[in-house]
Amino acid sequence: MSNTKFYIESSSYGRYPNLDFIHKVNKEYDICVHSDYTWKPCIWASIARHSPVDDTVPKSEDGYKIKRISEEQFNEYFNANYDELQGMNVKSGDYFLERNKNDNSFVFHAFFQKPSKHIKICCHQGIDGSGFSIERENTISIRPMTKKRGLHINEELFCKVYKMVLEFLYTGSSMPSLQDKVFQAVKGLLDPASEPMEVVIAQESYYKKARDLMLQRKDELKARLVELDDKPSTRRELRAQMKAIDYCVSVLDKYH
Repeated sequence: MSNTKFYIESSSYGRYPNLDFIHKVNKEYDICVHSDYTWKPCIWASIARHSPVDDTVPKSEDGYKIKRISEEQFNEYFNANYDELQGMNVKSGDYFLERNKNDNSFVFHAFFQKPSKHIKICCHQGIDGSGFSIERENTISIRPMTKKRGLHINEELFCKVYKMVLEFLYTGSSMPSLQDKVFQAVKGLLDPASEPMEVVIAQESYYKKARDLMLQRKDELKARLVELDDKPSTRRELRAQMKAIDYCVSVLDKYH
């Protein structure tokens, strides 16, 4: 969307005063990630349903700073958080579910030891909007409280939810159209009597990412041909690789 805004939110107050929040916001959704993605990676998304998202960019004030950034800068932070979350091992943990009485809010927890790690997945659906998030912190301090008020679940269920929500959070502009299907699919996983609901989420994202990576590689090969004086056989090999990339991109575009 052309009216999308990107900014960094910094605060000297709160639980994590040295952690910046990076936003991409418009009337349809607000996506937020952390600046320190190696310590506390996360992706939070608030998505409009029957009311638009408030896309007002806050103003800086004492102890609270707002800085506008470019789309490219946001994407760097987002991809770093996504890669960190995607690369996590979510198996062999202790898993719990918290759900409300209305069945419109689910929080999935996974706790690990050696090293301590807590992964939390939130799925909420309201009248005006919905919210989905995945985050990790390097502590299990809330495990006793979660165990007391939550329901113990198995590894397979947690892994399915983790994979589905992570793919969904990658879709960006497709989130508004997919949010209800994804929430119902998550809800269906909690009902053993229901038929499994297949949701194709990130097909467009996978196509775009594959295409971008191939074109990026082509640019690297082109730069090498210009900057380095390789022997003729090596230069022929580099040109052949570039032609192969062009062919692969053309096939992707043809059948997409």
